[in-house]
Amino acid sequence: MFKKIFLIFFWLLLFTFVFPFLQHWSVSSFQSAQASQSLSGVHADISLTQEEVDFLRQHPVIRVGNEDDWPPFDFSRHGEPHGYAIEHLELLGERLGISFEYINGYTWAELLQLFREDKIDLLPSLWYSDERAEYMLFTEPFLVLPYVIVTHRNDESINNFEDLKGKTVAVASGYVQESVLKQHFPEIHRYQVVNVLEGLRAVSYGHADAYIGYHGSVSYLMTTNFLYDLKVVGETRVPELGPQGLYISVRKDMAPLRDIMQKAMDSIPENEKIRLGEKWFSIEDQSRPQFSAQEIQFLLDNPVLTVSNLKHWAPFNFNENGQPRGFVIDYMDLLAQKMGIEFRYISGPTWNEFLSMLQTKEIDILGDVVRTDKREHFILFTEPYFNFLSGIVVRRGEEDDINELSDLKGKTVAVPKDFYYHEILEYYFPEINILALDNPLRCLDAVSSGRADAALSEKPVFDYLINRYLLMDLVNIPILETDVLGSTPVSVGVHHEQELLHSILHKTMNVITREEISSLRDQWFRTEQAKDKSSLNLSTAEMNYLDSKDSIRLCVNPSWQPFEEIRDNNHYDGMVAGIMQMMEERINVPFYVQAASTWEESITLYEQGECDILTIARDTGLDQGAMLLSKPYLESLTVLVSRDQHTYIPDLSSIVWDKLAVVQGDPIKNFILTNYPEIETVVFETLEQALRGVSKREADIAIGNMHLVSSKIHEMGLYDLKIAGQTPYKEFFRVGVSPEQPELLNIIDKAIDDLSSQEINSIVRQWISIRYEQGIDYALVWQIGVVASFLVAFFLYWNRKLFRLNREIADAHRDLAVKTRELEKLSITDSLTGVYNRMKIERILDNEILRVNRSREPLSIILLDIDNFKGVNDEYGHQAGDMVLQRMSALLQDNIRRTDSLGRWGGEEFMVVCPHTDYKGAWNVAEKLRLKIMCADFGEVGKITGSFGVSEFVPGEHEDALLRRADDALYKAKNGGRNRTEIILKDEQPKS
Repeated sequence: MFKKIFLIFFWLLLFTFVFPFLQHWSVSSFQSAQASQSLSGVHADISLTQEEVDFLRQHPVIRVGNEDDWPPFDFSRHGEPHGYAIEHLELLGERLGISFEYINGYTWAELLQLFREDKIDLLPSLWYSDERAEYMLFTEPFLVLPYVIVTHRNDESINNFEDLKGKTVAVASGYVQESVLKQHFPEIHRYQVVNVLEGLRAVSYGHADAYIGYHGSVSYLMTTNFLYDLKVVGETRVPELGPQGLYISVRKDMAPLRDIMQKAMDSIPENEKIRLGEKWFSIEDQSRPQFSAQEIQFLLDNPVLTVSNLKHWAPFNFNENGQPRGFVIDYMDLLAQKMGIEFRYISGPTWNEFLSMLQTKEIDILGDVVRTDKREHFILFTEPYFNFLSGIVVRRGEEDDINELSDLKGKTVAVPKDFYYHEILEYYFPEINILALDNPLRCLDAVSSGRADAALSEKPVFDYLINRYLLMDLVNIPILETDVLGSTPVSVGVHHEQELLHSILHKTMNVITREEISSLRDQWFRTEQAKDKSSLNLSTAEMNYLDSKDSIRLCVNPSWQPFEEIRDNNHYDGMVAGIMQMMEERINVPFYVQAASTWEESITLYEQGECDILTIARDTGLDQGAMLLSKPYLESLTVLVSRDQHTYIPDLSSIVWDKLAVVQGDPIKNFILTNYPEIETVVFETLEQALRGVSKREADIAIGNMHLVSSKIHEMGLYDLKIAGQTPYKEFFRVGVSPEQPELLNIIDKAIDDLSSQEINSIVRQWISIRYEQGIDYALVWQIGVVASFLVAFFLYWNRKLFRLNREIADAHRDLAVKTRELEKLSITDSLTGVYNRMKIERILDNEILRVNRSREPLSIILLDIDNFKGVNDEYGHQAGDMVLQRMSALLQDNIRRTDSLGRWGGEEFMVVCPHTDYKGAWNVAEKLRLKIMCADFGEVGKITGSFGVSEFVPGEHEDALLRRADDALYKAKNGGRNRTEIILKDEQPKS
């Protein structure tokens, strides 16, 4: 009886309360899905309120103010928005399913006024101030950088902010610095400028003593504009101009938009932020040569220098189809880029002729020269920038008889004529018969045909030629370190009287990064040397060590995600595992992972000599002398984790009122106690406990390794936590090597040096991405009874169906957005050549003229016509003509400046728009392009030339007048014999 009463009561309760609740929930979910559909797809990670949904429905397009001149954050190039903040905003727009209308062509002060007048809804990157907060709403900052002081390089009187008293500082109108100096530092004189670049130039030209600017923008502009006479003396370090965050701001009457943007910002995965930062700020990390005033003047006086280009020294320096190519050529181009000048390559002479040309100053630079006593009399050498081993080539089957140079006594050895091998053999091995031939390929042919017993030259050159020409009957034997010939260093050489040029080259070479060298080496040698241990420039002892090893045994942490782990199938995986795999490829000896169930067991195996290396030399408990440590191969930031409600944490000093959760035994704990004793700490045994402690409000903030924190938050499902800031503390990952194996330590260090930061980051991004994609597996368990479970399952199924429909619509919208961008690109691109079409290049010119009429900065254009193009079509056919247009477009695009724009004007005519450039600068650009075209090879068509017309815009005139002058100049160039550049200025006669 009691059971019957209970069942009746249960059913009444179910239909009275639960069923209506589920019905209401279902309808609400359906309405939410409909709302999301109307928004064309909000990302699943973003949860919007009904008010926010309604707002976006009413505002499908947001008006955004785009600055003209604040790179790399927010700037306009030919009327198109660019920069870190713009791409960050576009990323938010994609996740919200909304679009932006960019309003540009105004100064920063004008944009602020438009914002006040409600003609702009949002500003994508600006600083917070109390004055702005009166009419703006701000998100949390998406980036924090300091203010820095920039002075002239020769000015030693300014070293900090205090030294600015009584000095003149350039300030841009509308920028925070202007109001801060005016209000708080009246003793500092102000020099008014329009933007950051004008402020830097004011210091360079002596109009101001210093400029105070945002670190990212200052570094970017000093690098890209070759302002070598300026220097950053340090941060401002005053409260009013301390490290500043970049915010997104919206109008006060659009409050929901602020919360919407913040939610979208919070949903961006860490790997996306890393990718964005690498794209826009990698240029800031490039060190710049610190040239003296005399050296800067030399570069200004010598904008083009001549460099040797050999015909047959692949893959280092060779000429293919009329184009200089090779590792040396790419390296020299990198030097020219950092020096801000152009190298013109001279091809044709032999090596001996090049040496004579340097002596008589007919050429400026030898790009690849080996130091010898004889050459030191007339050449100044830089430090070597690469090394190579020599090689002896013999016929297959005869390699067992040749191990070193002394084995060649009495034999005929082919060597390249005039190369230093000739000198070495003559001096040290007079018993060897020398056969001097024109180039290394002829030397190989001599061995293959039997005219020579062996050939001697650079091993990489022989490797390249043997592979390219399939000379499978030959074997290349490396010559290891000997008293006479070993690893050969190669330098850049200049005439012994060119001390200034030697100093410039030396300074420029010093700022080329390991990653840049590694990238060039990958491009030219990785295919030939991927399995060649000599690619790491190993010593004889190191080579012998590797030859004695069948494998290198690794001891790893079997359960330390995401760094490394051993899975159930004994598969070694994780970030460190990926890096170890890349090192294994460099060393070319298999890595073998010793099985262990715990980290402690791995350490024991290492102590017992069962392992050659520990992949992560941390928390071992071993004595200092029990392990040799390699160079760091990975850096990991330490981050601060808080609950969602907590605001952004700019630095550790700002959390003195919060309880900080630290992990017992973590080195960061001692760092906090030593450097921030005022912070109250709560100690937990593990990182998992610390994170859960923050979630349960036992502490306010946790601190830990960024990669571990990201992994644990998602593994434990603690989605009420977020990364709220970072600390200056970094953890460095190193390899531990047994003290009995010093050769292995050197090999590991060389392999680490050979890894580029791009390769490391690709592994890190892969694992961050995986951890962010995993998410939560929701499991809702209802224990109300069989009938209630059935009803709940039905309604869950219905809502799941609606959710899936909503996701499909969101995916369709994203596909549509991609297609829209593709169509937009097609609408502005010439279908044959891939450069801008006439409509787009005209629009760019219109935007530049609008800008020039306001700023009065110079603007020039170049019109180019391919000479005798009709003859190409008549003789070779229209397909050949199309090929010429395509190759010409690629050549022009590769050789214009970053700020220039190229478009097809019609037929065989092209236009180049050159902003910030007067007619002299445009003439230099045109001449560079003309010479590039003249030296290029166009396949069966052969050589092609071009005629150029240049003109400079006069503010206030009509666009047609500018175009007419450029066209007249082009006509003059063609009538003057073609393959020339002419200039026509307003009211002037043509110039050439």
